[in-house]
Amino acid sequence: MTELTRLYPMVQFKKDTWEIDEFDLASMYLLIGSEKAMLIDCGMGVGDLRGAVEMLTDKPLITVISHNHPDHSGNVRQFDEIWINRKELGQDMPYPLEKRRFDTERIAARQKDCIGNPYTMFHLYPYDINVDLREPAPDTKMPVIRELTDGMQFDLGGGRIVTAYECPGHAPGEMVFLDEMTRTLIAGDALNFSLFLMGAPVESALRGLRKIESLKDRYDGIWNGHHDYRAFGAPLDKDCLPTAIRMCEDILAGNYAPVEEPDAWGQKVPLTRQGEKHSWKTTIRRGRNSISFKESNIFEENRQEGGNR
Repeated sequence: MTELTRLYPMVQFKKDTWEIDEFDLASMYLLIGSEKAMLIDCGMGVGDLRGAVEMLTDKPLITVISHNHPDHSGNVRQFDEIWINRKELGQDMPYPLEKRRFDTERIAARQKDCIGNPYTMFHLYPYDINVDLREPAPDTKMPVIRELTDGMQFDLGGGRIVTAYECPGHAPGEMVFLDEMTRTLIAGDALNFSLFLMGAPVESALRGLRKIESLKDRYDGIWNGHHDYRAFGAPLDKDCLPTAIRMCEDILAGNYAPVEEPDAWGQKVPLTRQGEKHSWKTTIRRGRNSISFKESNIFEENRQEGGNR
């Protein structure tokens, strides 16, 4: 069988702290301590992620998943053990191949403003979508699944302790990770300039965003799960979080006006199939920030968890 690519773009943006770019699909993060290493998220499932990580470190690996959407849990079957919030269980890991291929085209097109399948059309990266994105082999075991909870800490050695915090909104069990040694917060999809609150009420999401804000004296920047909202290796601009908080406050107060906008995937021409229409969502915008949410799911008393990217 053809070997999977390991040639992911990678950048060490702080000491022993790497952002691994899954070919413009998703960002994974590798934090290396003196005794252990931590991998945050597993992308859409393109290539040999474990092999790429092992090129950077031979330390025992802790693999944590911010949330179980197809672009964050795609390569979990390459690892022996993963940590994930129990609210994220119940969906396939990874999602079916057809779904991941469909999303692969659209996220890449959105991120680089390309048309069609950019990998085969423009050869931007050294991989073949028909080879390097595949179903796990039938004999590939599921990893051992460990429960990831709010406030859980992982000691990587040398004083490097990573704390996980629950921040529902985009997903019911969305988790963010604070590394106080390097003053880095890794937020998955809990925060970005285009925030989809499909997994929990807006009221719950606001509580999570305020939690992130309450930690601001302990980090210098926030890195999220997709670098189409920032430069590769760079944090989100500092206005992203306070603006998202104010927007959620406005939604709860009923002080918002929905806007019409292009499809969330951002295509300018059709791809191989028609894009999915997110008929469930209401979108509001303030400057660069947009938030999409269900008007029937603003308050926790009307809680309607669920939904997929």
